[in-house]
Amino acid sequence: MNDTGLIIGGALLLAMVCVSVYGASALPPGAQLPVHFGPAGYNRWVSKNTGLVLYPALGAVVFAIISIAVKNHSTHGGLGAAAGLSIALGVMLIAQIGALAVALTRSRRG
Repeated sequence: MNDTGLIIGGALLLAMVCVSVYGASALPPGAQLPVHFGPAGYNRWVSKNTGLVLYPALGAVVFAIISIAVKNHSTHGGLGAAAGLSIALGVMLIAQIGALAVALTRSRRG
């Protein structure tokens, strides 16, 4: 994978950490965060701390797996792997932002 893919992936991973830091300050104590485990939508609720750590941790795992898997396989300069990593982390970031929005809405109603 080329350096650009690693930089973009790292920036998306940093954005996931920033969303978690914002969620830690915005969500009240005892709040729950929905976790997305498939195409059916948010189907599990976990504690605020678990959810805020889970999203960036899974992002780091995906980043590491894709980076290691394509380290020695450079097709077209690693462009396909960089695009795959960016798409995967982007989808995870969007899911995290959506989960935080749902949790914030739920905590304001309750």
